[in-house]
Amino acid sequence: MGLEKRKFQRLDLQLDVDVEIVTAGASPSSGPPLRFKSRNLSDSGICLEANAIEIDAISLISGPPGARDNRLRMRISLFPDEVPCEAFGEVCWYDIARDGSEFRYQLGIDFIKVSEDGKDQLARFLKGVKPDTGLLHRLFG
Repeated sequence: MGLEKRKFQRLDLQLDVDVEIVTAGASPSSGPPLRFKSRNLSDSGICLEANAIEIDAISLISGPPGARDNRLRMRISLFPDEVPCEAFGEVCWYDIARDGSEFRYQLGIDFIKVSEDGKDQLARFLKGVKPDTGLLHRLFG
């Protein structure tokens, strides 16, 4: 069993996340956002998965943490009856995993800014999905 290096517990959840690449000093791209599924989520970050990543995403992983030119603007669908939580983050790690005959790309994202409404929404969501109470228990208990 490996050592856990994370400061915050992550909850394994599949959520819809729309992502736009934002370059420092520029507006988000005008094209449609990329659609990812989350693998896990905490109040400090999220792991995203996809079967393919656009070529432009390669530039997301260049440079030291905190000094990268590109960020991700994410809209995370936490509650079906509320607007998505908006957060900005940067890629802190990436990996390629094999899932059967397909490859899955995984991106570990550190949140660097979460909207005020998003902070409240994220806190309510994480509080409600504790493994033995709340949403996960109601769905799978």
